[in-house]
Amino acid sequence: MRWLWPAGLAGRVAVVLALTLIAVQLLTLPFFLRQQANAANDIFHGSTVERIAHIIELFEPLTPERRRELLPALSSPFLTMDVFYEPTSADRLALDEAALTASLSSRLQRQVMIKQVEEAASGLPDLLPSQQRIAIWVPLQDSSWLRFTTRSGLPSMGWVAHMSAQLLLVCLVLVVLAIVAARQITRPIRTFVAAAERLGNDVNAPPIPESGSRELRRATRVFNTMQDRLQRYVEDRTRMLAAISHDLRTSLTRLRLRTEFISDPEQRHKAEQDLEQMDAMLASTLSFARDDAAAEPPVNVDLAKLLHMLCDDFNDLGGKVDYEGPETCTVRCRPLAMERALSNVMNNAVNYGARARVELRQRDGCCEIRVEDDGPGIAYDKLDAVFEPFVRLDPARNRSTGGTGLGLSIARSVLRSHGGDVTLENLEGGGLRVILRLADGRAA
Repeated sequence: MRWLWPAGLAGRVAVVLALTLIAVQLLTLPFFLRQQANAANDIFHGSTVERIAHIIELFEPLTPERRRELLPALSSPFLTMDVFYEPTSADRLALDEAALTASLSSRLQRQVMIKQVEEAASGLPDLLPSQQRIAIWVPLQDSSWLRFTTRSGLPSMGWVAHMSAQLLLVCLVLVVLAIVAARQITRPIRTFVAAAERLGNDVNAPPIPESGSRELRRATRVFNTMQDRLQRYVEDRTRMLAAISHDLRTSLTRLRLRTEFISDPEQRHKAEQDLEQMDAMLASTLSFARDDAAAEPPVNVDLAKLLHMLCDDFNDLGGKVDYEGPETCTVRCRPLAMERALSNVMNNAVNYGARARVELRQRDGCCEIRVEDDGPGIAYDKLDAVFEPFVRLDPARNRSTGGTGLGLSIARSVLRSHGGDVTLENLEGGGLRVILRLADGRAA
């Protein structure tokens, strides 16, 4: 029965509302049917009394032959008539028709008898009182009796079916209204969830408009306040790192000037290399921090064309990079950030292997980029550690290859900001495979 209980909040609210409304309908149905049946029977009995009274007034002055001629014309499916000289004993007295007996006796000013018609048993229980046939015996002035055969009430089988169809229609309407109401109630929650996902990908996403119930408006206000604090935190961190970078670069400039006074050429060259490495680390650190605060708007980018361009650039610089994949693959992303992430991964492949291979795949609305090299690979227990900022592995990933240890950190940060991720795996026979995935809905 668990499949009947929806996983979503809107579905659960709709089910609860629908079941509650249907339960109320079902609980009140017996009382409603009883009331309607009593009212309908009162109307039916009243019309039957009047019709019998008019027929008696018509029959009294007629001869027996004329009466028999009129019987077929005055009979109907609901009221048949016969003339007898005395009541038959086959019928038994209907004890539950006292009200109808009193009404007829009062209207006709004579004593009438109402008996239940004996019918052959059908083998099925008679659950509807309206299906019981009764015989109304009315004495005439010439001592003959006029028997009227009818039902004890309205033929209710069709009426019950009609009411059941109406109830079913009402239940269907209630279910539809419950679904619509549930979706309206949970719409601010869906907006809230979408905004939280946007914030996870972009700290500069626009705030959520406050709408919905008092509790949801309060939650939205708190969420917007949290987002504003995150934005200020990232901006303050970026400004702080920019100030530190400026001050350190001033000191580096002075150190470069002082290296000119080092008489030993070898020591001077080593000092200059250390200063260049420090300057590169400062630039990378500042760029890494600015990536989190970047407000670059996402646009549609041909990922295949971008990969072609990067492969050509690395080949022009002496690298060996092959591309395999479709000629076009449009995704919505921040182009500069995506180019930097791909360039960092491909640069690692070129630096640590003799040849690199870039493969682009499209599956289920997603894009997957695989960058493989034929280098020494990475120890299994270090596959996650290399994503930490400034983490470098020796001896395979050493400073002789350049870089600051931020390439993979930046790549993962960029991909995750787009709803994707970066993973690593070693190849059989040597080499490393870097897999960059863009999550569902990013591919267009």
